[in-house]
Amino acid sequence: MEQLRERDIRLLEITGYYTEVQGSILSVAEEKGVVSLTLKNNRIRKMMKGKWEEVLYEPPGIMVSLKEYEGTSLKSLGIGQIVAVRGEVQPFSQARNPGEFDFKSYNQSMGVDFTLFAEEIDIVEAGKSPLLEFLRKLKVHSKALLYRDATETDAGIFTAAVLGDKMGISRDIKDLYQKNGIAHLLAISGLHMSFIGLSFYKLIKKAGAGFWGAGLVSMVLLILYGILTGASPSVVRAGVMMCLGFYAACLGRTYDLLSAASLSLFFLGFQSPSLLMQGGVQLSFGAVFAIGGIAPLIQSWLGKDSLFSGSISACFAVQMITLPVTAFHFYQIPPYGLILNLLVIPLMGGVLCSGLGVIAFGSLSPVLGTAAAGTGHYILTLYEILLNIAGEMPGSNIIMGRPGIRTLLAYGVLLTVCIFMMKLLNRVEKEAEKKNMDPVGGNESTPERGKISYVGKLLFLAGFYILSIFLLLPEPVKGLEAWFLDVGQGDGILLRADDACVLIDGGSSSKKSLGEYTLSPCLKSLGVSVIDYAFVSHGDLDHLSGVKYLLESCEDIQIKNLYLPYHGRDEEMIQSLAALGENRGACVQYLTEGDVMKVGKLSITCLYPGKDDVPTDVNGESQVLKMDYGDCHMLFTGDMGEREEQNLLEKNKDPLLSEVNVLKTAHHGSKYSSSQSFLDAVSPVWAVISYGQGNSYGHPHKEVLERFDERSVTVFGTGMSGAVRLETDGTRVRFSTFVDGTRNHGYNEKKEKE
Repeated sequence: MEQLRERDIRLLEITGYYTEVQGSILSVAEEKGVVSLTLKNNRIRKMMKGKWEEVLYEPPGIMVSLKEYEGTSLKSLGIGQIVAVRGEVQPFSQARNPGEFDFKSYNQSMGVDFTLFAEEIDIVEAGKSPLLEFLRKLKVHSKALLYRDATETDAGIFTAAVLGDKMGISRDIKDLYQKNGIAHLLAISGLHMSFIGLSFYKLIKKAGAGFWGAGLVSMVLLILYGILTGASPSVVRAGVMMCLGFYAACLGRTYDLLSAASLSLFFLGFQSPSLLMQGGVQLSFGAVFAIGGIAPLIQSWLGKDSLFSGSISACFAVQMITLPVTAFHFYQIPPYGLILNLLVIPLMGGVLCSGLGVIAFGSLSPVLGTAAAGTGHYILTLYEILLNIAGEMPGSNIIMGRPGIRTLLAYGVLLTVCIFMMKLLNRVEKEAEKKNMDPVGGNESTPERGKISYVGKLLFLAGFYILSIFLLLPEPVKGLEAWFLDVGQGDGILLRADDACVLIDGGSSSKKSLGEYTLSPCLKSLGVSVIDYAFVSHGDLDHLSGVKYLLESCEDIQIKNLYLPYHGRDEEMIQSLAALGENRGACVQYLTEGDVMKVGKLSITCLYPGKDDVPTDVNGESQVLKMDYGDCHMLFTGDMGEREEQNLLEKNKDPLLSEVNVLKTAHHGSKYSSSQSFLDAVSPVWAVISYGQGNSYGHPHKEVLERFDERSVTVFGTGMSGAVRLETDGTRVRFSTFVDGTRNHGYNEKKEKE
């Protein structure tokens, strides 16, 4: 961790400067006209006052993104060359909201610190690595054959399963496989490596090689194949284990799965300890330890000669171990994944054979390549049919949220009890079998007693599986929890209390895929599958783009009630949103002054505008909402300006306004809102400003910050601190921030003063 912090500090020294990096090319890839390089053994210097200055920073790896320009041809670049690239450094983004993917942590765990968008590139040493260049060109050639001889959808899956390149898989296919729990088939892992490694071994043995010859050649080929596919952590894990298996065969020794997995785990952890925090790595090793440690116990209890006992034991053991890992990293689980894996895994060998056949036979003739793709095409079509059927079944995808430490510990206890019970029942059955045997002839003298039927055992396993899902379900919120999300330049507030979920706005003008990459993951990580009430303050995209995504493209999350601005009912954007809501079964209403929504202790009242008010622009249509929960009172102001603030004050809303202690600052901190008179009337204790870091508007304006400072208001900004979290029991209020961990708490100071 200290090393990572040191790298972060050094990265800050070059961010914002014209930078030169000199390093050795580790990988080359091209996608849509943009070439991506990975460099290692890097030396860095930055431009300072017209001169290059050396920087004491040697990142293990960096990514370089460049387009072709006059000078160096992209085709002349190859692995092993030493190049000098110059351009702008772009650090990887870190997660700023619950559920967001942390690109910074992920890439640092892979040994890559930042991306450099290159404007210039020079080849310092032209020598390439012959072997690595051969493997790279072989991969490019193989990919071209797959796309030539198979359909585009099939080629994307073949390329992922055989070559480790998932760029060609469509988003729909990725989502379909992931939601149904078979996404592991799209990444090269132990299933793929063992199939290919054993194929190498058997072919070489048939060619006449002995144990040593077949084992050593297979190890070399497997290592080369792992390099060709990109050597991901799951590939390294499977490769190390397979090589140990070949070595054991050469020595005539027994291969121990758990020992091999432990050694590969140590190897990866030594390479980069943070790799072990990746969800994919945890799932990969969890599956191996489940198959090696728990599956034999289950199979012994079911009976090794029982129908499909081997497959059922392996799949169930993997589900037992990976279920909490899946919930922790992906926030949802597919209950039918256990059955689907039993059906699809045995057929995956056919897909791999088909993909390899396209490469082998396609090199001879396009006709032969197309013929080889046929088997895989029919299997993948069957997969799609099965997945679509499973997706239409009730409860096909359960949003769990990220389980906490207590839940994970409880799951561990339940798993331990289940394993202990199976061992105990297995021992009881064996003792009963001995008692039921005739001591002389060895024949059964009495009917077997104390033995559970095969169906009964399957029902026991199914019961544990269902119980474990219920155990991992999210706990209800205590009191009120509010999340002021960091949506960039926009607004998005999530309230949860009394088993109700409320969304107030959800849009951004700076994050183009806010709904897909921020809002939806956040909701899922918190265990939210139903939004009871969604308020859209007005018709600007930076307040509704994420809501639109939830209604249009996110089938996993339902909005029950959609409240739209009354004065925006004739606008195209609002009408479009209303139509989407009605299509998804939401109750659509147009909100105006005096409307109240109440659930338990939580109530939300619309204070402005009324039906008779005449807004001058879209921002003036903003719903002004007051939330009450015990002694905690919040005011949500949308993008209202100073004119609307004065109109609200003239309506004489005191004491409704004067009791507010938390203010969601209007219009991202614009100086044309949050006027002196309005702040004097509201007099908040805390204020939250939602704005995008480095936005072109200059939000929040210094005038607004000065007004808050003059009134001793504690201010939180999403652009600085990431998402801001508020928790209250109705008396005490506690704030915390997602990125920097700032905390602030207190009681309703206004009430105390009274």
